[in-house]
Amino acid sequence: MSTLTPDRRTTAPTGPQLTTISVRRTEDEGAVRVGLGASGGPGRPVIRPMLLAVDERRARVALVPDGALLLADDAVAIHIDVGPGAGLELIEPAGTVAYDMRGGRATWDVDVRLGQGATLTWAGEPFVVAAGALVRRTTTVQVADGATLALRETLVLGRSGEPAGQVRQRTAAVDEHGDPLLVEELALDADRAVMLLGGKRVVDTVMVLGARVPELAGTLGCHRFDLERSGTVLRRLADEAHRGLADAHWAAAVDTIAR
Repeated sequence: MSTLTPDRRTTAPTGPQLTTISVRRTEDEGAVRVGLGASGGPGRPVIRPMLLAVDERRARVALVPDGALLLADDAVAIHIDVGPGAGLELIEPAGTVAYDMRGGRATWDVDVRLGQGATLTWAGEPFVVAAGALVRRTTTVQVADGATLALRETLVLGRSGEPAGQVRQRTAAVDEHGDPLLVEELALDADRAVMLLGGKRVVDTVMVLGARVPELAGTLGCHRFDLERSGTVLRRLADEAHRGLADAHWAAAVDTIAR
């Protein structure tokens, strides 16, 4: 399978394709105050945050790309700041494909800051690393006391019928003092997938911080990792994205942080 995509390397990058989201409780206990922003250079699509709903405690925001992502020289940066006692739910209308980069590379960096008692749920859609893609992907999270996070990430190595591209993925979570809660780094390509994943092409992960997911029935094929400090990682390796973690796993994660 091959897909013709725009080649943006003829235009020099002008900085990151930045998306910013901030949510704050108000003193009068009215609707939370939401700040949304997106900026990028000419010809560089960004992920635009679109406000869907808001009440006195939380906001619901969709992450909508306004062009083809992810191509060579793309530098996507998503900054999320949820203030004390506030809540944010993020949804993605569709997944992301990192296309053949023709010798180039791209980055996708997420930075999350959660204040005391804040909550974030983010049901990420599949992130597909197509043949010829070379991507560095990072997720950095700082969690204050009493804050909770439920995050789903589905990494797919190659589209149907093609080999995987290359991805280096790093996840680092710390508390408000900078002490580590979770640090994981994974470098994958077609060869490493055989050795590290047993030939599977999908890594489906649900990460919960600030709370521990209760034991679930029917977790066949799901690997569970309870963190030393409060938190749980659920993971399943699969051949296809729809054979990853069950909806019940994500529902349990969301219920856990809603308590």
